[in-house]
Amino acid sequence: MQGLRDRLRTCWPEKVAVLLGLSLGICVPYFTLQRVGAFPLRSLPVTALDRWVDFDPRWIGAYLSLALLVPIAPLLATRREELVRYAKGLTLLCLPSFAVFLLFPVEGPRPDAAPGHALYRVLISWDGAANAFPSLHAGLAVFSLLFAYRVMWGDLARRGRAALGIVGSLWGSAILYSTLATKQHWAIDLAPGVLLACAAHALAWRRAARATRPGELPIFNL
Repeated sequence: MQGLRDRLRTCWPEKVAVLLGLSLGICVPYFTLQRVGAFPLRSLPVTALDRWVDFDPRWIGAYLSLALLVPIAPLLATRREELVRYAKGLTLLCLPSFAVFLLFPVEGPRPDAAPGHALYRVLISWDGAANAFPSLHAGLAVFSLLFAYRVMWGDLARRGRAALGIVGSLWGSAILYSTLATKQHWAIDLAPGVLLACAAHALAWRRAARATRPGELPIFNL
């Protein structure tokens, strides 16, 4: 089993390059498309789930924790091939999302202000209300967790796998719920984002050269 410190040190030049590419490749198109305005903003139907989840800006911390989860995933890789597959999968996730953001922009349901919540006000000051469908927030969370599971699962003992699964599931669930509680997304936004993430992960690893390690979950070899 490779220690966490050794894992983080491996392939560090490639990881730096991936993280820089991640920052530019996601942030620049995401925020640019919010301001293009080539097509009119649309709204989506309000579902029972949207009504059930009340607006609660206290979930903004969980929502913004995606900024920590996403860069953690590639740092856990131990081989250049894994980083290449990570970049490929991320591209497959983001490009369709950006295309929809441009051609079919959807406005999220969030309010214009949240009195007493400074962090929420900071968020809405730089993040526009567009780019709601599909939820790239949900997609990035699921894709990052799938990648982390993929590269770590075979190196962990049973307790380590259980801990990874529990922590990942709780963190991912909190992020998904926070997209609704902060009203950044409609409930309908989430499923397409999650499905895109699963498809991107599967396609990125479709022709994985390495054999399945003992105890590895079947979803890793879609």
